[in-house]
Amino acid sequence: MTAEALPAGTAPGPAAPGPAAPTDDRRRRRRLALLVVLIGLLAALLGLLLWYLLFRQPLPLPQIPTVPQMPGYTTSIYGPDRPTGIAVSPSGDRIYVTETEGAQVTRAYDAGGNLVATLEPPAATGSDHVPVYVAIDPLTSEVFVSDRPRGTIYVYDRDGRYQRELPAPAEVAGWQPLGLAFDAAGTLYVTDLAGEAQQVLVIDRSGELVRTFGAADRLAFPNGIAIDAAGNAYVTDSNHGRLLVYDPAGNLAAQVGRGAGVGNLGLPRGVAIDGRGLLYVVDTTGQAVFVYATLQPGSERLEYLGSFGQQGIEDGAFEFPTGGATDARGRVYVADSVNDRVQVWSY
Repeated sequence: MTAEALPAGTAPGPAAPGPAAPTDDRRRRRRLALLVVLIGLLAALLGLLLWYLLFRQPLPLPQIPTVPQMPGYTTSIYGPDRPTGIAVSPSGDRIYVTETEGAQVTRAYDAGGNLVATLEPPAATGSDHVPVYVAIDPLTSEVFVSDRPRGTIYVYDRDGRYQRELPAPAEVAGWQPLGLAFDAAGTLYVTDLAGEAQQVLVIDRSGELVRTFGAADRLAFPNGIAIDAAGNAYVTDSNHGRLLVYDPAGNLAAQVGRGAGVGNLGLPRGVAIDGRGLLYVVDTTGQAVFVYATLQPGSERLEYLGSFGQQGIEDGAFEFPTGGATDARGRVYVADSVNDRVQVWSY
């Protein structure tokens, strides 16, 4: 059968209705989900408002731990031959460095790294000298240098002129002074290698022995020593690979041991404390400087914060570093021994 033709001017009728488009259902579900989210946010805001109205205090939000920033490499001072000990004036305008090879003297540099003085022992004492560690008297700015072969401590003025020799306290026979440090009151702390019981001597302004400590802990070549603002003493017990912390009475309060774990030590030598209470331990075999917070009241451990440096000869790398010091401007000085330089790091 053939279809009949539509009259002229007549349009075809509408198509039969089909099933609804699937996108309509998705739109409805999205609107519903958005409404649920908005209701949830409103409920949370109402809960915060009720908390504040009831308790009038901040919400107990979790604390996010922060990692202290480590100092960055700034510059190097070249010149000293196998530098070992280092001490720096608070302003950083005098940097005293002992050299254990070459001329075996103590060099003084200004803030720009220029040599300004050479600290030499008196000629009458002969030529058998090896200056090892150095410290600055905070009251007089005099410079104290331990001389290992001579078994003595030489004292110089700020400009490097020889002043005198510090005799051993009357109670100490044949001392072998090594590490040196002063507290804020000008009391001198000396690590003494003499005898089987190596120990720390505390000497007052008149040269009298105040007390000793550390002998019971069987120290083996204690090198660096530093005193914090609370009077705690930090001693690097080098051959045992540990750092010992003593309270102001000389009692062992905390320690960091040797090992491969995070924050453990290898062969610690120099130690220094800055004005923020950060402790810097120069690790010779670790080829780095380890940073800790100084001992807090009631604590029996030191908080490890991080380290800086690595092995090498480039800027910011060490080859068997030994001594360490800080100044009041946030700079850290490291005697980079085998690289024959002093590195300066700053925040």
